Amino acid sequence: MAAIFFAFSGLFSVAAVCLLIAAAADGVDGYVARKTSSGPLGAHIDSLVDAVSFGVAPAVLVYCMSGELISILFVCLYAICGILRLARYNAFPPQEPVYSGIPITSACVSLAVLIIFFNEVPRAAFEVPYSNELIYITLFLLSLLMVSTIPYPKVMKKITFVFLIFLFSGTSISVFIDSPYIIIFPGVLCLLMLFYLLSPIVGLIWKKDSVRL
Repeated sequence: MAAIFFAFSGLFSVAAVCLLIAAAADGVDGYVARKTSSGPLGAHIDSLVDAVSFGVAPAVLVYCMSGELISILFVCLYAICGILRLARYNAFPPQEPVYSGIPITSACVSLAVLIIFFNEVPRAAFEVPYSNELIYITLFLLSLLMVSTIPYPKVMKKITFVFLIFLFSGTSISVFIDSPYIIIFPGVLCLLMLFYLLSPIVGLIWKKDSVRL
């Protein structure tokens, strides 16, 4: 909800930071649920929250950023595919430690960090040409990946999760600190998310079913 409000207020990087915080919270609540006795109510609430946090909120953010009518096509496609992805996960829970299609949380993080990078990189005396078009292409590809059956690895190792929280924190802080060097955090996170998007291909090259994270 905060991401949507900040998006309508024109604070796009701050809205993207809210999405990163939501993604971190999504990982934490899953950990807490596994360690405690949680009933069926939590699972349904989790899916509803995910639909808003990682489906609707990023779509609203991209629309507010672009201000172009054509963006409606891409943001609606993203939101629809995200909801389909969540519904499929609930209806057919994975039996293996891999996801069928990229998780909506990972798709949202990829989009959020790209938005932060595009908005903050001018402070390092760089410009990203055709940023709107690149975001549209990213939205389209993420939409297809969410409803695909391509196997994506789960983040299983605690050290990987801790490292991601460190990068999330650095990326979030970079929005509020006026320094060209702090852009390193969203840059590294962008590269890491690109590696995750390509991890099924890496797994095939290594002749494994998935890349363990």
